[in-house]
Amino acid sequence: MSRKTDNSNSITAKLSQPGPALNTQRADRLPAPTTEQSMSLTLDQLRPYDRNPRTHQNPKYDEIKESIRAIGLRQKLTVTQRPGDDRYMISDGGNTRLTILNELYQETGDKRFYHQDCHFVPWQGEINVLTGHLAENDNRGQLSWVERSRGIVEAKRLIEEDAGETISQRELTKRLRTLGYTINHGHVSRMIYTVENFLPTIPLSLESGMGRPQVEKLISFRQFCEECWRRCESYWEEHADDFGEGEQWALSVVDGNFDQAWHDEMTELDYEGQTEFKWNVVEDRLKGMLHEHTGLHFNPIDMAWKNWFTVRKHSKSATEEERADIWTTVDSELERLRNPDQPDLYPPKEKETGSSLTSGAGVSKENKKLASPDSSAPEKVGTTSDSDTSGEGTEKKVETEQEESGSFSPSEQTQVSSTSETSEVLRMRQQLEELEARNAELEAQTQQTPVAPQGVNSNDSDDAIGLLDAEPTRTSAEQSTIVDDLTLSPYNESDGHRQLRHWQAKEHGEEAFDFEASALKSVPLQDGESIAPITDLWHIPTWRRNPQDLRLQIGQVVQTLASWAEIDASGTSDVIRLNAREGLGYELNPLNIESAPSRRAQLVWQLLAALEGNIDPMLPNDISLLGELVGSHDSSDHNVRLPDGLFVRVFWLTRLIRVLRSELENTEGDA
Repeated sequence: MSRKTDNSNSITAKLSQPGPALNTQRADRLPAPTTEQSMSLTLDQLRPYDRNPRTHQNPKYDEIKESIRAIGLRQKLTVTQRPGDDRYMISDGGNTRLTILNELYQETGDKRFYHQDCHFVPWQGEINVLTGHLAENDNRGQLSWVERSRGIVEAKRLIEEDAGETISQRELTKRLRTLGYTINHGHVSRMIYTVENFLPTIPLSLESGMGRPQVEKLISFRQFCEECWRRCESYWEEHADDFGEGEQWALSVVDGNFDQAWHDEMTELDYEGQTEFKWNVVEDRLKGMLHEHTGLHFNPIDMAWKNWFTVRKHSKSATEEERADIWTTVDSELERLRNPDQPDLYPPKEKETGSSLTSGAGVSKENKKLASPDSSAPEKVGTTSDSDTSGEGTEKKVETEQEESGSFSPSEQTQVSSTSETSEVLRMRQQLEELEARNAELEAQTQQTPVAPQGVNSNDSDDAIGLLDAEPTRTSAEQSTIVDDLTLSPYNESDGHRQLRHWQAKEHGEEAFDFEASALKSVPLQDGESIAPITDLWHIPTWRRNPQDLRLQIGQVVQTLASWAEIDASGTSDVIRLNAREGLGYELNPLNIESAPSRRAQLVWQLLAALEGNIDPMLPNDISLLGELVGSHDSSDHNVRLPDGLFVRVFWLTRLIRVLRSELENTEGDA
């Protein structure tokens, strides 16, 4: 049988028949490789990482660009590919270099910029790419604090999404380490704190490049303020059944919002281009915020502030007693707000001794007898009546004999302990009643005060001649008018602080100064600003005349003037360095003329230099500079005129410096 042969036409027809139907989806591109390898890619095939933690241009951008222009890209770009993406994405850093390559290709058209040899790594996940960028930029030290902080928060979010649960900061640190990004746990905590609490409030300062030291200090400031707020909140919640006179402040704290109060205050201190805060201004504003919302006076806030930061600085060596004493002044002030009539610092009287403590005018006869210097010592506990023949001397003798012999019975030991405690209470009550009696005398004098010269320290006698001339007696209305004229802003002193000050004056053999009672006796002027409040332009108590204390007072005034002139004045400042150990209390370094300091800054710096005796010839140095500050000179720039509060402090500053120099001269003479 012959084999059938196909002719050419039949063969062509068979070849033209359609093939089998395709049952799978057509592939438009090859899948991404599953192993690391090198590949040559074009710029059209590459894209930057869209979650790059860097949000600002690399500070070395121009330098990197010129290097690539000259010698090309020496380090391969590391790329990966997201599932479903048609382009390759930068992995482990390199976004800046990719941007530069695109710019250079558009500028030059050179193909060596268009074609790039890349190192491909398989896709592992979003968190791997993000940590790769963080690690690469950390190695180069090119990310700002806020950029790193945002990256850490984003990494935490991605890890929690994959895990399906919330993780702790310590666990976050461990997982980042396994991903190849090692970071200190403390830094992680501060970075998350920055994004949650600072980024919404001071974005301009953070984006300008504010660094970790500034952020850490601001964190401590916020922690103190929040702790103080929460302590006040807890106090008012404990006394919710009886707010007393403090209902206004109780509602302000309990119904208030600390986060909002902090935000409102700090937003006003946020400026573009600012990388460092003026910390004295920040401190004053935050203390003012606490005063405004909690009702606490500046003095207890300031004392708690100092105690809190001292314990924080020496946290390892701080005792439990020191930790407990941080908020003592705040607790006492809260009690005063709730019950303004409650006496401060002293224990209450026992029930059998009479009614509660009142002012000196209302002290009972028994208490006046106790307070009198001529009255006999209080009797020991256990005496049955005034006619008891066992005197104090006999009791002391018996106690001494028993102590020496060691023959105390338990009941006798209890009696002696009770006697000692009661004697201490009586002694403290006697001091309090003496202060109350003295306060009543001063209040009586205030009603109609004869103006007469008061004693002046021997060091001040020459300077005070002519200032303390006697005047006729003035009525209460005249006295009130004079006090109002001499008050720039009121300084409301707490009863406890006034009593303590009177006691200190008595201990040093001086008469305590009270503004109202001493008006027109000395040279009083009242200004209760938050920094260095002033109640007298002349009087300096003896216990505040030692050189270190005088320098501290000088430093406070200098800091106030410098703040107004927008000059940094602190213990670490490069311009005005405060120093309480030597000199006048401050040291001046030249202003940076190249940074164009304001006229106000130049005048204040030159004024401080003149007081120091070393002016700068490059700054205004004629007598008219004082006229500009005082306001007597017809200057076109009215912004350089000192406000009344600062003008008063210039006088106070000169007074402090004069007394300091006198004290130093006396010390040298004694030596």
